[in-house]
Amino acid sequence: MPRFDVRGLARRAATLRLLRRGGNTVTVPEAEDAGRERLRDLAAVLCELGAELLRAGEQTSEVERLLADVAARYGMRVRSFVVPTGLFVRVGGGPDGRGGELDFAPVEGPDLRLDQVEALQSLVARMRAEALPFAEVSRGLRELRERPERFSPAATVLGYVLLTVGLGSMRHATVPAVAGYAVLGAGVGLLRLFGDRLPAARTALPVVAAILVTAVSLRWAGPLLHEAPTVLYVPPLIAFLPGAALTLGAIELATGAALSGMARLAGAAGVLFLLALGILVGTELLRPHPSSGAMAQPLGEWAPWVGVLLLGFGFLLYFSAPPRVTFWLLGALLVERFVQSAAAGFAGAAFGAFAAGMLLPPMARWISRRSHTPDQVVFLPCFWLLVPGAVGLTSVSEIVVEGDTGGGLDSLVTTVITVAAIALGVLVGAGLQRRPRVSLGEPVPATVPPSAPSPESSPDAPQGTRGPTAEL
Repeated sequence: MPRFDVRGLARRAATLRLLRRGGNTVTVPEAEDAGRERLRDLAAVLCELGAELLRAGEQTSEVERLLADVAARYGMRVRSFVVPTGLFVRVGGGPDGRGGELDFAPVEGPDLRLDQVEALQSLVARMRAEALPFAEVSRGLRELRERPERFSPAATVLGYVLLTVGLGSMRHATVPAVAGYAVLGAGVGLLRLFGDRLPAARTALPVVAAILVTAVSLRWAGPLLHEAPTVLYVPPLIAFLPGAALTLGAIELATGAALSGMARLAGAAGVLFLLALGILVGTELLRPHPSSGAMAQPLGEWAPWVGVLLLGFGFLLYFSAPPRVTFWLLGALLVERFVQSAAAGFAGAAFGAFAAGMLLPPMARWISRRSHTPDQVVFLPCFWLLVPGAVGLTSVSEIVVEGDTGGGLDSLVTTVITVAAIALGVLVGAGLQRRPRVSLGEPVPATVPPSAPSPESSPDAPQGTRGPTAEL
């Protein structure tokens, strides 16, 4: 008869006790004899993974948490220092952080599309569930970077037009204005399509787009559309608006990540000033032509809600979102808009932004559980819906272009309050959730005398799988 493995049963029971104590925490044993080459390979993989998570728009604290979970699944300790432009990762060593292997990776390239974000989050979920081979992880990251866009260039430009019309309809909806949004959105969409093919021109693209949008608005908005040129400035520049960066920066400042928060806020402020500079140059090139007709009447109270739907369809096309998330994404955007409007009518705009931000994390997690879609795919579009970047650009352009320091400062203060309210709401909503963790357990003492060597304690056992493990 085969020997009864008493020692193995004792170790499994000890691990289950650790699991019960931790609630949602899964405890895995520490790899005791990892070689230097394995430490270096794991550090390189974690750096590559962290850089892609930052490109996906994750907070730096969330990146650190995910890297710690993944390293624990491999039976390794990890210490990381993450900022929006790069990260350092040290794998192995003692609890004090000494020893081990150190690696660094910069964050390069444009932000990930929504289909790439979904693939990345699926890979992270697999790595938190099991210790995947390093070659498989590197291949998965390379494939998501090289993944082609889901839709054709024409559909991508159409998506940008829908984004522009959707944002414009939420701010000022008349028939001539909607026509102007569509034309300008098509022009900027083509310009961005050209700029994505030339990475060297990516830095100057916001300024060029702002100059062209401003010049066209000043020249034709009055005579053809009978609208004020300032109405058409902001919506075509939606892809450049740093609303998510402003909110993430405020969140990281509130959570103690001062360096990351200041970096994000400084980058967002730089983008706003570049756009304002382009608007200023456009106003210097051309003078507005006065309108000779009466202004059109607003479309009605239904127009902003149609704008939300157009914004959602624009996201699906422009950011290559998976088609199966259409219903969930549109529903999330409508719910966010309803909560923001209802709460703003009850206690003011700041409370509306806070309520919408508080609802966002649990709603995104709820949708991800039912649609098998990573919550980041829903989280990012809803961030854009709150559009603090549009208000910020309006205030900066009023100060720089029109010299209206009074009204511009009032708008800028409103932007700061809105960003702070959204950030506080997101923090409160995230704090209400319980997230599963993977932790590294201490070696389990052998309380029962060994009767025979067990497979888990064999020196030939694969690294990262020694001893009992519990799946997420």
